[in-house]
Amino acid sequence: MTDEFAGPRKLRYFLYLLLIVVFGAVFSTILADFYGITFLEPLLWWFVENPMVLFELAGVFSIIALILIVAIKALKLADNSGF
Repeated sequence: MTDEFAGPRKLRYFLYLLLIVVFGAVFSTILADFYGITFLEPLLWWFVENPMVLFELAGVFSIIALILIVAIKALKLADNSGF
């Protein structure tokens, strides 16, 4: 299910993932055509055909980034509090 509101971090991660997957799919097609290396091509083209999976993956990455940011700030506050 798609979120009604996607934050800027999620959209930025989605854009990066989409760019990586599209360029990777083109690169894997070149590898498959000229060198016979075909294991990447079906996987990357599946992601190109299903961009909502990338959008949800970007959401997972943004949640992980939020947890890391909060943890780093909490550690800084704990370090400054004198415990």
